[in-house]
Amino acid sequence: MNAKEYLEAEVKRLVGEARDLTRSAEAENRGLSGEERMKVEGLIGETTDLKSKIAEMDQNDALLKAIQDADSVASAEPTVADESARSVGDAFVKSEGYARLKARGLSGNWTSGPVEFTGGFGRKLTDAGLNVESITAASSALPLQPQVAPLLPPVEEPLEVAALFGQGTATQNSIVYLEETTTQTLLGNQPYSGQSSAATTTVEGGNKVPVFIDFTKRTTAIEKIAAFLPISDEMLEDEPQISSYINSRLSVFVRQAEEAYLVNKLLGSGISVSVGTTLQGSPNAFDKIAAGIYTVQTQAGLEPDAIVIHPLDFWTMATSKDATNGQYFSGGPYAGPARNPWGIRVVITREAIMGAPLVGAFRDAATLWRKGGLSVEASNSHSDYFRKNLTALRAEERLGLTVLRPKAFCKCT
Repeated sequence: MNAKEYLEAEVKRLVGEARDLTRSAEAENRGLSGEERMKVEGLIGETTDLKSKIAEMDQNDALLKAIQDADSVASAEPTVADESARSVGDAFVKSEGYARLKARGLSGNWTSGPVEFTGGFGRKLTDAGLNVESITAASSALPLQPQVAPLLPPVEEPLEVAALFGQGTATQNSIVYLEETTTQTLLGNQPYSGQSSAATTTVEGGNKVPVFIDFTKRTTAIEKIAAFLPISDEMLEDEPQISSYINSRLSVFVRQAEEAYLVNKLLGSGISVSVGTTLQGSPNAFDKIAAGIYTVQTQAGLEPDAIVIHPLDFWTMATSKDATNGQYFSGGPYAGPARNPWGIRVVITREAIMGAPLVGAFRDAATLWRKGGLSVEASNSHSDYFRKNLTALRAEERLGLTVLRPKAFCKCT
């Protein structure tokens, strides 16, 4: 029993005691004696005092709740999204912070508090509610006759830089890892770097050839990537509109910030990247990429799985023609250009270095670490947004990149 419940019980007891005295006098068909009257008045006085204390406690509770819901800054710890949320926008409008915000209105300074969503950006079919179970359950309602529809090419979402790396989950604010700097095999007790780090075959009972890999201990920090957008108060009050806006526009800015971080982290910040040379002195971009593939295969002993390229370099290659008959090497104005020079998939991004495509064994040689999910928060406590009836919408995520074998990446200059 808390303090308020105790006081309420005391009020009930005192009122009952006063009622018993008056009823006893009524039963004897007489009025209250002087002593009884003084006692009843004392009980009523105590009751009044207790009720004042209860009312004061209610006022304090109401004030604290108003401060928490309206004017206080929310806790820095994000609220985990509802499990039923299918996208980051859906998670935001289903959060307790958004519900409280709509209940109190947008007057005064406020913040919704961060809402963390551990799924994707609403780009998967499962995020839209389409999964094996729902499709199977709906099969009986599907039309029996095939519907006539125009044949359209399949729409595929563009590959992103973040999807190229091996994926990991971080629980600390830093990652300690071993960078593979040298791989070699001993041949006759002498280093032999003309082959891969795989052990050579030996005769039965013979000495096994040792394989050496030199490691350098590295540490990378889990860093915060943020995107910030202004929206109107009217948009924030409209649940479907703000959910769609978060899923579409805000997620675009988050992915762009993430892409810039990853490319810069890979190319700079002390991470070495090998430089390929052209094969047979050929100067064109196709041959430079082939030279990069060759460099990764021979120096790192890994097979490249992707090329990160600047839009200008990609379209220069896509519009190149045969000097003899003038035909495009790939596609043409009415056919999409191929995105796999030398059989390797391409990621086109303006964050790549112009004139220097990056070839690499991304999945085998580097890991992208994520700590938590995407956190979204809305507030009008920015600059003069309160005066202009604007809301600041912010999305944040925490991630880090570890490059385990730098030689597996080749900048094709």
